Amino acid sequence: MQSVNDVFTRAIARLGRHEPWRGQCFHAGLLWEGHVGEPGHHRLDAHLPRSPAVLASARLVHTAEFIHPFGPGAVIVVGKHFDPRGGWRTYHSVARLVGGRLRVQSRAMPRWLQVEQFGGGPGAMYFNEPGSRQIYRWNGLWARALGPEVALPGTMIPTPGGLAVLERTCIVPGQENVARIDLATRGIDRAFNAPRRRLCSLVDLPGTPWLAVAETWAEQVLLIDRMTNRLARVLPAPGGPVALARYGSCLAILVDEPRRLLFVDPSGASGDGNPVAVWDLAILGAAAGHVTALDCDPATGDVYLRSPFHPRVADNVPTVTLVADAGGATARRCGVRPVAVSA
Repeated sequence: MQSVNDVFTRAIARLGRHEPWRGQCFHAGLLWEGHVGEPGHHRLDAHLPRSPAVLASARLVHTAEFIHPFGPGAVIVVGKHFDPRGGWRTYHSVARLVGGRLRVQSRAMPRWLQVEQFGGGPGAMYFNEPGSRQIYRWNGLWARALGPEVALPGTMIPTPGGLAVLERTCIVPGQENVARIDLATRGIDRAFNAPRRRLCSLVDLPGTPWLAVAETWAEQVLLIDRMTNRLARVLPAPGGPVALARYGSCLAILVDEPRRLLFVDPSGASGDGNPVAVWDLAILGAAAGHVTALDCDPATGDVYLRSPFHPRVADNVPTVTLVADAGGATARRCGVRPVAVSA
């Protein structure tokens, strides 16, 4: 097990005092961060790995509520803009680094479509709309509902022939499920007969048969077979998992009390789910008081935590923090080639 003495930390970015959004993504060798501003003055920053310096920045006409990978070299940013005459409108922007500058193409969604998140890729774009209980396929000109109703649909992950969706059956956390929509028949199947105890952070685990989802109040992570949408394995996560990310051959699990990062090999032969490493994050204090995004650099194993503002978190300091494996032990155990890190 690794302790805090084996972990290197660095503040990568300071967020606005009242920055509420989780817009962060590590993709194409860059760390992408969204920043809220005055209407029409929001921005997207691209950082080189481990660097607090901004490599390139671009203005957004909308908030950066969510940032997702969008094919090689590009990300898609989803957010909203308020027009006093027309009300709220959802936008999505595709951003890519070209010649050292960020090129951003923004599109306004139809006014009746108040979507929240994106799923899929350039060839199959899906947006959710919690209010209508629908997932919409977008082709650049129009949106078409897939059909099956999903209560307050959240994160979406494409699976072979289907789309897995985190279903939130109540606006109050604690009654969630994982639904799979068959894209050929438009049928829907739910992984569990009854809602679970605070599901969050649904992620794909490429190279394995599974998706992973945190069940916070049960202090465990559930591995779900992406083909059958059935529970395959349970990984213990004492302290309550709140965010997940792929870390080489391992799964990085952020737990809340005490604040730690657990690294578990989901395919471990023993099947007991015991972590191969544990990072104590108590040293971060208020800088990790309200983590909403957890991303890993697949090339180095570096971890990025985004902690925006929350009114109920004491001494909350909206910050993006790098947490690196100083000795490289965790990286090696999880099949990541460690890269030396220094102050």
